[in-house]
Amino acid sequence: MEPAVRDHTDMGLLKELRLRFRPPRLHDPEFGPLLLMYIPRDPSKSYWEGEWLFPPTGTKIAIGLPGSIENPDEAGRRFYLALPARFEEIVRRARPGLDRVFVQWMGRPLNSELWRDVKLAGFGIEDPVAVPARWDIAFETVGQKWLGITIPFIADEPQEPVVDT
Repeated sequence: MEPAVRDHTDMGLLKELRLRFRPPRLHDPEFGPLLLMYIPRDPSKSYWEGEWLFPPTGTKIAIGLPGSIENPDEAGRRFYLALPARFEEIVRRARPGLDRVFVQWMGRPLNSELWRDVKLAGFGIEDPVAVPARWDIAFETVGQKWLGITIPFIADEPQEPVVDT
């Protein structure tokens, strides 16, 4: 009787199935619980997803840290960890786009007290080492009419808002 021969493509398939249906989790000291979002067609685009208790607002926000199957990339960690110190400036730059959205979709300008109209939903970045960096900040309206509003940035320059209804 011949010994069994393992087909390495099957081992890859088993690993891929495990990654899809039982993705790795980890507890990050700064960001808390993270779950790997494995992208089978392009594993280099896989990322770690979580809800971070964002220090400036004291609320949980969605984040996606680029990374490998083992852990989030250090460049992504640095990007997110630098956000609290930059938060006021980021909001100042995003505010004109938010105001345009409110005029168009809500029929009125954004409240002078921003947090009466929106809450911070999250941040995103695909490639934290790209130059210029392309990233975004996301908000959700509070009140009866829900809108998701994402302000993309190229470096520190806000782009046109993207609205989800």
